Amino acid sequence: MKKIFTITIFLAFLLIGFSLSAQRNCATMEQLEQQLQQDPGMLKNMERIEKMTQEYIRSGAKEKAVSGVVTIPVVVHVVYNNAAENISDAQIQSQIDVLNEDFRRLNADASNTPSDFTGVAADTEIEFCLASVDPLGNSTNGITRTFTTRTSFSSNNDMKFDANGGKDAWPAANYLNIWVCDLGNSLLGYAQFPGGSAATDGVVCNYPAFGRGAQYSLFTNFALGRTTTHEVGHWLNLRHIWGDGPCSFDDFVADTPEASGPNYSGTPCTYPGPNSCRPRGQAGKNDLPDMFQNYMDYSDDVCMNLFTLGQTDRMRALFDTGGARESLLSSSGCGNGDPVELCNDGLDNDGDGLVDCDDPDCDTDPFCQPVEPEICDDGIDNDGDGLIDCDDPDCGSAPNCQPTGTCAAPGGLTTEVRKGGKEALLSWNAVSGAVNYTVTLVNLSNGDELSADIDGTSAVASGLSKNANYEWCVVTNCSGESSEASCTSFTAVPGGRTTQLNATPLRIYPNPARDLFTIRINSLSSSLPVLSLSDEVSTESEYVVWMMDAYGRIVQKLQVPAGETTLEMHTRDLSSGLYLIKITDHEGNLESSGKVIINR
Repeated sequence: MKKIFTITIFLAFLLIGFSLSAQRNCATMEQLEQQLQQDPGMLKNMERIEKMTQEYIRSGAKEKAVSGVVTIPVVVHVVYNNAAENISDAQIQSQIDVLNEDFRRLNADASNTPSDFTGVAADTEIEFCLASVDPLGNSTNGITRTFTTRTSFSSNNDMKFDANGGKDAWPAANYLNIWVCDLGNSLLGYAQFPGGSAATDGVVCNYPAFGRGAQYSLFTNFALGRTTTHEVGHWLNLRHIWGDGPCSFDDFVADTPEASGPNYSGTPCTYPGPNSCRPRGQAGKNDLPDMFQNYMDYSDDVCMNLFTLGQTDRMRALFDTGGARESLLSSSGCGNGDPVELCNDGLDNDGDGLVDCDDPDCDTDPFCQPVEPEICDDGIDNDGDGLIDCDDPDCGSAPNCQPTGTCAAPGGLTTEVRKGGKEALLSWNAVSGAVNYTVTLVNLSNGDELSADIDGTSAVASGLSKNANYEWCVVTNCSGESSEASCTSFTAVPGGRTTQLNATPLRIYPNPARDLFTIRINSLSSSLPVLSLSDEVSTESEYVVWMMDAYGRIVQKLQVPAGETTLEMHTRDLSSGLYLIKITDHEGNLESSGKVIINR
């Protein structure tokens, strides 16, 4: 039921696990909380996506958006430790069949939808295919198989990375990645909402809850493939129908009745079931019973049978112009795009019977130009033997092919200007074997220079001159040797975005609140090493605390001393809703922010 517009309110009501022998358990909201802590930028992405979705629904843009059936290429990554976990191709195909039936409302149990809900039950016109073309343009069956020494995984995304015993994702812009692995006996699966990292984008399912069929060893109550239907719903921006909170919370969908929590309905799925928010007959209220038949509830597989029209609008909004999943429309993963000719992989990519350099399209490719003798430092397979540069036996003794050291230069240099152009956060990627790093900061306008050895992979450049140009370089120091320098430049532009440098500078409790809540502000000064090109001492001695409603109107404003502070906020005169808390310095630069919900 649509009532409150917010993203983060769900995080306070994460669900604890239950035994799989009786109740469904999805870790999507738990995973969301972890991701928001690790990647604060994801919240802004989700808010942007939500704004676009609401506008799509309000304006009727769905009439102008992509029409007809949307087909999503799927790659299933089977990560297994034993034969039971290495599920068959047939079991995987059975799950794809379930997805297509459920999302197109072709499921055999669609007739079980109660008459109260048949008017809103929807064919989403979304379909799924196992990919037939991989990211390199080669033929595939859409299934990868990876043996792991891990006996089980959790909701920490390890199964999504080769380095952690899992399998790296295929490009999320072109494929729905589904990882199937052992999640133990307390978790069915989880998904990533749109707006997160491409490296972790997709769905994870426990192998005994993936697919359908009596011939497979599946959990008794979850043997019809609805776990994946549920998780793909999350991946397509659907929330649990109870909004992950009490009756006042929202799943952003108007045609799902209010519910105060999940329904763990078991056979025979009797309707009407509970009406947990507004029972019929209460003064002026006529709410429908809980929609435990919805794929986004926690019912057993046998009880689920519908998505609604409102949920369909939310999902299809992702494929509108600028939508978070729009790129899937042009994916060639299902073979509906032009083959990609690769001139240096030894395969017939486009099916014309010619391989690599034998294809006329590759005649001019440098990898296909025969050159004698072998040139050992040009990055090209000169003699056509399939080996390039130092990989070729003829180059084994070439001076340019001898290792020159193992201390690599840092990569991933990023600069984020903050404090109105007075500071910048400098960050770089860690290098294996590094003892520490030497960072050099240069003011290109006047030649001032400062260097310091840094133990971590971040530092703060302070005392910057507004609009001045700077260069900073970082060198890896290993035992007995140092790397070449990696350098980048930036301009200290006023108004730059502020980065929150502390892990938890702001605590708000209780949250949700009623008449009173407390804000605890930890020290907002960074604990990172500082490189300062100025002797100026900061005069900041206080911060400003702002409380604003959802429309940006200021409802309270307080000045507090800089440093650790605890203050109480009285809200007896405020209406229910979502409020933003911001802390700024004396120049209005954002130091920290949070949200609080007022419930009456």
